[in-house]
Amino acid sequence: MVDDKDAVRKTLVHAGIPTLPGPFLDFLDPWGNRIEIVGYDNIQFTKAPNVLRGMGLTHLSKNEKAIKELTGKGMAPN
Repeated sequence: MVDDKDAVRKTLVHAGIPTLPGPFLDFLDPWGNRIEIVGYDNIQFTKAPNVLRGMGLTHLSKNEKAIKELTGKGMAPN
């Protein structure tokens, strides 16, 4: 989970690390493990505001799709 998926994509390209085909940003680590890069804004998981503040990540937010999914489960962020 990252806050800037495009920055990770650029870093992978710069490092010569190939991404796997498909709709996601996946690559293999040196041991063959598949790593999926997911943007924080697009997942249902959320951190409590005090945790985000303590981590210096108060700039992070969810996109409409994630908020809709969380709302449907009664877990929408305030």
